[in-house]
Amino acid sequence: MTISEIVLTAVCALLVVITSFALRYGIKIHKNVDSLTESIDDFIEGKSATDFSTEDNHFARLQNSVSDLENLYQLEQNNTAKESKKNAEFIADISHQLKTPLAALRLYAEMTHRENPSSYTEKELQLIDRMENLIFELLRLEKIRSDSYVMDFEFQDIADTAKQVADEFKVLFPNKTYIVRGSSFFRFDKTWMREAISNVVKNAGEHTPTDGRVEIIIEDSEKSTSVFIKDNGTGVPEEELSKLFIRFHKTANASPNSAGIGLAITKVIVEKHHGTITAENTAEGFAIVICIPHIDGNITI
Repeated sequence: MTISEIVLTAVCALLVVITSFALRYGIKIHKNVDSLTESIDDFIEGKSATDFSTEDNHFARLQNSVSDLENLYQLEQNNTAKESKKNAEFIADISHQLKTPLAALRLYAEMTHRENPSSYTEKELQLIDRMENLIFELLRLEKIRSDSYVMDFEFQDIADTAKQVADEFKVLFPNKTYIVRGSSFFRFDKTWMREAISNVVKNAGEHTPTDGRVEIIIEDSEKSTSVFIKDNGTGVPEEELSKLFIRFHKTANASPNSAGIGLAITKVIVEKHHGTITAENTAEGFAIVICIPHIDGNITI
């Protein structure tokens, strides 16, 4: 055997060894990636966090970074939950402190109105009603944020809920057109999701022409469901779009009786379903988009 043949044989043998090693290494990396992906999915679903690795390699450093990130996320979530609970308790305390003088104020206003009814005393009672409603809605908002209400997640078609909302508002706004298109089955709390959609549809009904149109369009995908609530109203000034879901914020064309809490409650409900909500002006009018991911099981953020 010549030197060239010997060298060629050695090179071929080396290539076989390298290829075999690369294949084994690739299979190991593939298994590690699958394992890490499964661990991340478990964390998202609230089962368990990613284990910390004691090995010394690049993949172990990646795994440990994921573990650190999950721990930071859990810590932040715990801190947020504690602050939310404190805030809810503070709002509850203030609300209860206000209820007693408000009840007395209502009693005196009603007595005055019975003895000497006038537009002035009637206006007083209307303002008391509005204040009581504001306190009630604010308290509900903070209770939702602090998980004081337990949501009942069930696998169902959101189109049924949207149609119920549309039917209700057809009675309130008989001259307006309400359209529901599409369907999507996923897990959600029917009562709260109905309220979330109702708050948006109510605003749409109030800010469209007398013969206005409100559409609820449901788009289903493998990973999520999107609910588009569109109207042919005048829209919202661009600088106010980012403030729509902040409590007490009211646009320039808001109803005089609006408390500015409805969309804030909608946002919290959507977030409790792990979703997002956005608003945008369109060529036809205005639209709010609710996007809910498909998640198996009952998971609380």
